[in-house]
Amino acid sequence: DSHQNTLSISAGAHSSCRPTMYSFCFTIPYGFILALGGLIGFIAKGSKMSLMAGVGCGAAMMIFGTKSITLYKKKESYTHYNVLSFVVAAAVTIVMGKRYMDTKLLMPAGITFVLSLVMALYLTLRIVSPIPPKKEAME
Repeated sequence: DSHQNTLSISAGAHSSCRPTMYSFCFTIPYGFILALGGLIGFIAKGSKMSLMAGVGCGAAMMIFGTKSITLYKKKESYTHYNVLSFVVAAAVTIVMGKRYMDTKLLMPAGITFVLSLVMALYLTLRIVSPIPPKKEAME
């Protein structure tokens, strides 16, 4: 009986010690990667479309992530920014998936497709199962 209590206490302690994966921990770096990719596409190939799409989508993701942090610190919900981030990631997934199917080029279409698909799936998880805000506001 005491062994069973130890297991449940250990399991409870373990689950509360797991690091929490907040969406803004991923949306900001993802946005930076998109913006950098757009800039590289412009520098390497002179593609204004890469510059506009990459920097535009990347900036949007970084803005949504930054706004999410602000709300998180105020212990308010930021699920609406997860939804907006999902829309951007899903759009990039569709566009780059189509481009990969057309070109079969791993770089940049294939890598961006996979990265965006993972981001869209993760954001789906955070929308369906949001992390509740902390009980106390952060400084």
